[in-house]
Amino acid sequence: MTLRKILFLVCIPLILAACSDGSDDGGSLDSNVLVFVDLAIPPGLLQEVIDQSEAEGDPGMRLSGKLFGQSITIVKLRGKTNHFGRHLSGEYIDYHATVPDTPVWIAEYPWTKEHAIQTDETGWFTIYVVKKTGEDLEFSFVYDKEDWITTKSNIITIADEDDVDLAIQYIDPDFYNALMLPFVENMLRSGGYPNFFFENAMVVTVGKSWASMHDDRLPHGDPGATMTLSPAEGDFIGPVYFNEAVIPDLTWDSTSLDGGVVWLNMPRNVIYHASAMKDGVTYPTVRFNINDADVAAGVQLYIASPPDSLEGSNDSPPGEG
Repeated sequence: MTLRKILFLVCIPLILAACSDGSDDGGSLDSNVLVFVDLAIPPGLLQEVIDQSEAEGDPGMRLSGKLFGQSITIVKLRGKTNHFGRHLSGEYIDYHATVPDTPVWIAEYPWTKEHAIQTDETGWFTIYVVKKTGEDLEFSFVYDKEDWITTKSNIITIADEDDVDLAIQYIDPDFYNALMLPFVENMLRSGGYPNFFFENAMVVTVGKSWASMHDDRLPHGDPGATMTLSPAEGDFIGPVYFNEAVIPDLTWDSTSLDGGVVWLNMPRNVIYHASAMKDGVTYPTVRFNINDADVAAGVQLYIASPPDSLEGSNDSPPGEG
């Protein structure tokens, strides 16, 4: 750390003391800075640490774990909305396409919606989280662009380090409404569920160790895995595995090279734990919090997208088992 940075951090308590008499309004925070600690600290000081850290290219200034004489960490979150699906002509949408101007907020903390955070013109968003060092937070991100399908992520643990490769497979609304939803309803009604009407869907990707929406290697799915879900009881349908054409298919009994899996019409007010099984491969577990508040928010889809889905220990190349 340079002398300038050391002096900057050391002087913070002195600046605080100078501001404590109320003679300074304390400045303000950018709307994408979310504070999860109860501190009598001028907002301008928090913003200065963030700005200085970015200008210096030194995340350690935010992540030191000891700011303003207290155990505080400022974590940077960054992610993108991947424009997912097909054009009505049947062609797949460009894998690199994103969705700009998408509002992003945190389901566990509904007040974050008031911050009006959204993706920029490139489809990326950035959030700074001011938190107590050593105490994890749990975020489920909600993406709710007007006229699109409101989508909620799985639970993401926010620890004391930056997480800058978040992503969501944000389904094209025309593809969803005109093609995918009618197909799924017809498939299920003719496949043993004659009274099926869609309520919601919970989707994971069982992928290789390197699987990510930020990685161009395709297909990234890990074939031959079967799913586990807890609690397993409930009046829902699934798992339904996606075939290699990226379409839900009742005839498949394990994952394809696509890796997609969906459960439909999940009961609410339950936290679901989903994972996978395959000989010689270990997988993490993803969690979804599906509750009544989601209905009021218009959530229809729950999606865990790589690299925060079920990326297992299999590091084989694309297209291999």
